[in-house]
Amino acid sequence: MCMDHSMNHGGCGCDGCSNGNKCHNLGPFLAVDAACIPQPQPRPNTGSIIAFSSGLPTLLTTAVNGLISAVSLVGFGSTVTGLALAGNNVDLTSLAFTEAFTVPRAGNVTSIAASFTVTTAIALPGLPGTTVVNARIYRAPAGSAVFSPTNVSVNLNPALLGVINVGTVVHNTSDSFPPLPVVAGDNLLMVFSISATGAAATLAATVIGTATAGITID
Repeated sequence: MCMDHSMNHGGCGCDGCSNGNKCHNLGPFLAVDAACIPQPQPRPNTGSIIAFSSGLPTLLTTAVNGLISAVSLVGFGSTVTGLALAGNNVDLTSLAFTEAFTVPRAGNVTSIAASFTVTTAIALPGLPGTTVVNARIYRAPAGSAVFSPTNVSVNLNPALLGVINVGTVVHNTSDSFPPLPVVAGDNLLMVFSISATGAAATLAATVIGTATAGITID
């Protein structure tokens, strides 16, 4: 074995032991230039990002008990607003529209981000209680137009309270849910809604604004 002193100058191996000035027999060990050791590389991000935007303002309402009343479906620059839930589901079976997209390959939804910007002010006395904007993915299997809620969901911060000015923005991201498996042919739908607690539970609330969101499918 020999050690090439030229390694200190960027060489990646002994270029021969014929030059006694450069190589010395040191035994069974071979010095290796650090430049020759492969360095760990960052793991490439292979996930796909799906982006959603309402385009025009959309309307969210609660019932007098503070629970969700009408939701908005947010697509790709368009929105369907003021749609009542069918139980916990969004049923588009008899409707002539959709804001859903079809999954082209199997994967897992691993994160969600959303933002909502108020476009119509809420004047005095303002929103009673505390109103929270939520974004959630609903899913329908291939061949169905009945969408069920999934655990891919995020509540936007801060909660809305009292007088709300035009331009107020609430937003948040989440990857704290278990990854949601999806298969080719599944249909996914981005649904925005509001719910209220406190004094708002005795009075229906309405919030109008533009909505944007994104999810990652790995």
